[in-house]
Amino acid sequence: MPTAILLDCSLSMARLAIPKSDPTRPIELSSSGEELELRHLATHGIKHLLDQIENNCKLEQVALLQFSSHCELISSFSRDMDMLRSKLLSISCLDKSSLEVGIKGFLGLVQEEWGSGIPMTLLIVTDGGLGYGAYSLHNLAYNSPTELRLPLSIPVNISVACINPDSEDNPESMGKIEDAYKNLFSKLGLNDKQTSFHKIDGPLSLEATENMFMDISNLHFNQWVGDLLVGDKMNCKIQVCPPPKAYSRAADFEMVNRELSNTFSVKGFISQADVSSPPVHSRHLILPASNGRENKEEDARTPNSCLFLHGGLKVENMCALVEVGEDWYGFIYPWSDNKKKSSLILSIFEPGTEMVPWLGSLNRLGPLTDLNETLNSPFPVKSDRKPSYSSSPVVWIKQSGIQTDIQKVLRHARKLPDKTPQFYKELNRLKRAAVCLGFYELLEGVAQICERECNLLPPNVSPDCAIQLTYVAKVLRSQDCYDVNHTIQPRVTNFNAGKF
Repeated sequence: MPTAILLDCSLSMARLAIPKSDPTRPIELSSSGEELELRHLATHGIKHLLDQIENNCKLEQVALLQFSSHCELISSFSRDMDMLRSKLLSISCLDKSSLEVGIKGFLGLVQEEWGSGIPMTLLIVTDGGLGYGAYSLHNLAYNSPTELRLPLSIPVNISVACINPDSEDNPESMGKIEDAYKNLFSKLGLNDKQTSFHKIDGPLSLEATENMFMDISNLHFNQWVGDLLVGDKMNCKIQVCPPPKAYSRAADFEMVNRELSNTFSVKGFISQADVSSPPVHSRHLILPASNGRENKEEDARTPNSCLFLHGGLKVENMCALVEVGEDWYGFIYPWSDNKKKSSLILSIFEPGTEMVPWLGSLNRLGPLTDLNETLNSPFPVKSDRKPSYSSSPVVWIKQSGIQTDIQKVLRHARKLPDKTPQFYKELNRLKRAAVCLGFYELLEGVAQICERECNLLPPNVSPDCAIQLTYVAKVLRSQDCYDVNHTIQPRVTNFNAGKF
């Protein structure tokens, strides 16, 4: 997922961190004739993080922003890590720290570049100053934000890298800083799995700073290497980029949690035309994993199941159903860009076996040879559920709609016994709608109308008409009629025998 680094450039970041005489100072800082400051540690740690991203996640998009009393975009999202490193040299300290301004600038950049549906990673590099007044961390964590809308409207994971010694001489102890960020994370609508707080262990040093940023790299940019199993004997090491994450989401009445397996097992193959374009949770690039730099030539000569699978799927225009975890599936398929370069892509669904409705339950898929010989495709699978849009629900927007439905019932009533099925069909339709809406007064009203019509019937009408209307008026006043599944059945008489 794209990553944004939000660097604190307030005056407090210009505090001295390491004396000039310290031999661990890098050459590019000691040659400037300046004492090593907190901002120098921050830039050194960010460079170390960019090195890890470049080695483990070559396709990662990274943006760099700095904030003080205003937010400034240093570099938009890019994969050019060398360019990002060079931009770090131009960063200087400005004025006070306004974290709310920085987060607002980050949200504006994300909306412009990616929209609100792409998961993001935000790394805040700061000395942890709480600040005072509007836009400060203290105001954002413990009071109402000045301009920021909470909770956040985009999916985001936030990590905080705090470069501040935890000592008794420090008026803003690390405990207060960490509590402030925990309150902030809660107000942003993020849980513990979406946030992390990192601090330097022990005294400030370049090595300790690298260790802290290494922890952040292991959390967000760790290389995912696993096994791809095709059949019983074909097995190979693969790298998945970007690294897939465990699934955690709140359902209606439970939390759905799934962990990824270290082995992706291919369960079968299916035509891409049948799969079409299903909704997916995440997409990833599959690459053959190397055993190390010393074995590059040997790896190039060794047959690889990943390449075999890519070639076969591309020629046959098919995709592979793969199990990535317990009750969790995805599809592997080839994909080509405009430059005629082909890649192997993994699309992971949300957990479950019916995430592709037109394929039915994935557990019920079987060999093609088990199907009956027919020219028709087995997909889409017909569902037992009747969709709501296939029925004709009763909708009463105006009073005239109710009058129209009642008049339709009465028209059929006057033509009894010939219209007995139509009469009870419209009556049950009207009754079911009234019960579903809790409109019980309508049932009493229809019962009174039936009694009134029974008294106004002309002499040339069948006697069955009066019998049925009296019977309907009695049933509409019964307790059974308040059940939505209750159906009013016609009363059998000598006049309507054989009509239904």
